[in-house]
Amino acid sequence: MPPRPRILIVDDEKPIATLLAQTFVAEGYEVANAHDGIDCMNKIASFQPDVVIMDIMMPRLDGVDATRLIRRNRLQNGTLIVALSARADEETRGRMKEAGADLFMRKPFVIAKLVDRVGRMLTARSGQVQEGR
Repeated sequence: MPPRPRILIVDDEKPIATLLAQTFVAEGYEVANAHDGIDCMNKIASFQPDVVIMDIMMPRLDGVDATRLIRRNRLQNGTLIVALSARADEETRGRMKEAGADLFMRKPFVIAKLVDRVGRMLTARSGQVQEGR
């Protein structure tokens, strides 16, 4: 049996973090939470996530800077980063893309679409052929 994919949810809005965690656990993922970018950096090495779901606007260290730090760490090069933000202007999208995010989704989002996109990204990364959905 292959190991369950690991997701680190980084969001300072507790209701969103809780909803995401419950949803991904129900989908069979192993989940950890971080409440800001600094908490993310403290957890990422020990948890070793396959995917980081990153809010952008957070206290202490925002999602753009946390994404840059993850990308600078060669041990985390294979980690997929999904940016979530209520700010979806071109500048914000561009900053996250430049920082190394693999996907940008605007809040509010449809959680089923997020789960589907994460699953597809993981499948593509592993090189497996995915049956049509």
